[in-house]
Amino acid sequence: MFIPFVRTSLLSAALALASSATGAQDTTRADSARGDSARGLPLAGERTVRFTTDEVTWMSLDVSPDGQTIVFDLVGDLYTVPITGGAATRLTSGMAFDAQPRYSPDGKTIVFASDRSGAENLWLIDADGKNPRALTKGDKGQYISPEWTPDGKYIVTSRSTTDVRASTYELFLFHIDGGSGVKLAGASGGGSSGPQAGGGAPIDNY
Repeated sequence: MFIPFVRTSLLSAALALASSATGAQDTTRADSARGDSARGLPLAGERTVRFTTDEVTWMSLDVSPDGQTIVFDLVGDLYTVPITGGAATRLTSGMAFDAQPRYSPDGKTIVFASDRSGAENLWLIDADGKNPRALTKGDKGQYISPEWTPDGKYIVTSRSTTDVRASTYELFLFHIDGGSGVKLAGASGGGSSGPQAGGGAPIDNY
C-alpha cells in the first residue's frame, strides 16, 4: 500500500533536483569533514555536470520513523524529500559515492555506505546533513544493506573483504561508537543477502 505513494514522492524529488543542484554546489557543510587529508581525500571535482531527470533506477530509499520524510540516494549523493512530495534537499555532495541510507530508530541519524575515505566504509550523518563521521575504517570492505538494531545502538550489515565482484558476504555487527565489529555469521554458510533487524532480545555487551 505504501509503495505507490513513495514512487510518486520520488518522482517529485527527481523533478526538483535540477533547481536544487545549483545551490547545492555552494553547500560544503559536509564536504569539509570528509576523508583523510593526509591521503589527499576527498578528491576535488574539476567540472560540474548539471542535468534534469524524471526517472531514477537502482536507488535505495528509507522512510523516517515519523513517516514524514524520505531519504534516498541518486548518482552518489544523498537527498531527502517530504513524503508528500516537493523540493528535494541534498545532504551530501562531492566526488564520493554515497548510497544505501537508513534512518536510525529515533530518526536523528542516517547510516550509509561511502567511498569518501578512499575505500568503501559505513558512515553516519545527522539527519540534516551535518556531522559526517566514519563508522568503519577498513580499506578492503564492501558493504551492503546496513540496518539499525531496534535500540539504535548497533548497525548490522553484510560485509565482504574480497573484491568488488564479491558474491559472498559475512554478517557483522558494529556499535555506533565504532570499533572492529563482531562477526555474526560466516561465509561458510553460503553468505548473506542482507540483514534484517528484528524485535527480539536486545543486543548488548559487545
